Amino acid sequence: MKQKPPVVKQLYRLSVEPRVVKQLAKLAERLREPRSRLATRLFTEAVMAAKPPARSKSRPNSNHAS
Repeated sequence: MKQKPPVVKQLYRLSVEPRVVKQLAKLAERLREPRSRLATRLFTEAVMAAKPPARSKSRPNSNHAS
């Protein structure tokens, strides 16, 4: 039987706009899911899907005068 990896509970104090809090509350109510669970799920999905910014192949030379 496959064992699940351990889950670490880490809390973050995120500063979000009031409209985001209202939207989260509306969505949680519509989905009948607790706000904290929904927020955790959405945060996890966003972090796991995030990609680092693409590195540009040519670097601008900052020594040149404009």
